[in-house]
Amino acid sequence: MEAKRWPLLILAGVIIIAGGVFLFKKVTLLHIENMDQPRTIHIRISSSETFFMFYIHSIYNEPVVEEFQAEEDSIALKGVRTKSPGVMEYYGFEDVKELHPTDLKLGAILLLKRGMGEGQGLIVRDRKIYLSEIGERGNRIQLRVESMSLGEYFWWSLLKVTQTKSTT
Repeated sequence: MEAKRWPLLILAGVIIIAGGVFLFKKVTLLHIENMDQPRTIHIRISSSETFFMFYIHSIYNEPVVEEFQAEEDSIALKGVRTKSPGVMEYYGFEDVKELHPTDLKLGAILLLKRGMGEGQGLIVRDRKIYLSEIGERGNRIQLRVESMSLGEYFWWSLLKVTQTKSTT
C-alpha cells in the first residue's frame, strides 16, 4: 500500500509547485492601444527591457529616436538620439552629440498622438511597429507597461485566442 502512495504524493507536490509558479511568477506586457478605435497590440517583454520610439520631429522635419526602458509597471525615458541641432535645442540639450542620455520616469502610461506624417512607430526587440498599423492620423495611442502573474497571462491569452476564433 505504501508503494502506491509515493506516485500520488509526487504528483501532488508537482501540482503545488506548478501552481506556485503560475501564481507568483510575473510577466511584463507592453500594451499599445488606440484610444479612439478598438485596436490593440500586446507584446510580452522582459522587465527592464529597452524599446524605442522613432518619429519625424514636427517642427524641424528631422528623425528622432527615443529610448525607453520598461520598469515595474512604469516607463522611463533613457535617451534621445538625433543628428539635428534644432531638435537638440528644442529638447534643451546643450551639446551636439548624437545620443543624449536621460533618466526620466514617466509613469505607467504614455500617451501619444498619431502624427499627420508617416514614419512614426516603435521598435521592440526585432519587431518594428508603425503607429499607422493601429491608428489613423490624429488618433490617441496609449503605451502601457503592466505586470501580471503567469497564470493570469495564460488565461488572458486563452481568452484572447478564443475571442479571436469566435469572431472570425
